[in-house]
Amino acid sequence: MSSPFQIPSHAQIELERNEAFGAMREQLRRQECGMERPSFCTAHRHSCTTTEQETFRLHRDIIHTLLVPLFLINHQAERVAARTLPSKRAAEPERAFRGEARSAFAWLNCILTEEHDWYLTARCPACIVLHVLHSEPTIRFVTVASQLAGARSGFQCWLTALEAAVCEDPFWGDAFWPDIEERASRLTDGVQELVRQCYELSATLDNPSRPMPSMTKASMPVYGRSASCNIALKPSSFARKQVRLTREEQKYRSSLVWGCSQDLQQPLAGCTTATQSRRRSLTS
Repeated sequence: MSSPFQIPSHAQIELERNEAFGAMREQLRRQECGMERPSFCTAHRHSCTTTEQETFRLHRDIIHTLLVPLFLINHQAERVAARTLPSKRAAEPERAFRGEARSAFAWLNCILTEEHDWYLTARCPACIVLHVLHSEPTIRFVTVASQLAGARSGFQCWLTALEAAVCEDPFWGDAFWPDIEERASRLTDGVQELVRQCYELSATLDNPSRPMPSMTKASMPVYGRSASCNIALKPSSFARKQVRLTREEQKYRSSLVWGCSQDLQQPLAGCTTATQSRRRSLTS
């Protein structure tokens, strides 16, 4: 069994020159060496050649490196929301933000909770890579991560590989990609706005003389072709399911601040714009 993603050799060479990516690969390699059980599940250990397993490891490492900044952005937003909101609203942290930023935070918080084990890459590398095409939310999640990374960090090749894999997949097909790309671009804009509002709120909290931005009467935009419609914000169930930081996550945060700390300080201005079975529905 081979990975559905294809990366040209010259792009792989460029990635290998990225020091942050190299550090991530080394950390994941050490994590894998410390496992008591084999890194690949029984099915993929016997169905994949040694070369295919190494390809799955490479693609696993790319996916993890791309997703960690989104986790850090979400965690930073949670901290800002906790400082901003009165205690009676602490169970609804998304209310600290406005407009597209509120929607982006709500979506990130939800998928990071639902896909906790996946984005921590604590499973078989092949299973992790194949899970990208599992559902529309996971495809969109990785697309957003790829758009935020962009060409400046050498990860543009993954967005191209992701598009090709979706178009060639017998379940999704090429008709699906334009819609997911549009929805992901809107979510990417929302994440950029979330970062800006985090810094705006942090500056206000650190300087009490500055007026606090309004957080009331904000509607939640609908991502997709019907974006002209608005959905009134309702209390979210996932707001009560906070992501717990494990010891491994703490190490990821300290070692991968490489991209996020810079992006958070420069509000991502340079960036381009879970289910049990696979589904075709376009969830918000």
